Amino acid sequence: MINIGPNIRRLRKLNNMNQVEFSSRIGISQGNLSEIEQGNCNPSFDTLLNIKKQFNCNIDDLIIIENDVFKFLIYQKENYLISNYRLLDGVDQKEIYEIIKIKISLNKGKSNRI
Repeated sequence: MINIGPNIRRLRKLNNMNQVEFSSRIGISQGNLSEIEQGNCNPSFDTLLNIKKQFNCNIDDLIIIENDVFKFLIYQKENYLISNYRLLDGVDQKEIYEIIKIKISLNKGKSNRI
């Protein structure tokens, strides 16, 4: 079973938007968004494309496939970081990448001192 509603709700809250704002931005009614978030229906393909375009996210990130073998979910903070990273130009992305490498190096140094 595909359960998209909770992930769309998380994306909306991550962007500090209420249902009216979010639904308006993706071109559906607030009532339709409410039904999707509650899991009563799934969004149309066009709605998923609008979410992708408006919030610069991967459609795969919105989908959870629920079974015993596989669950896919990007945590809120990771999704926030990835979405905002994608908004940066190449130079800024490279700078962020270098900062991450420095932070990892510093953290490894801390664990060696303990």
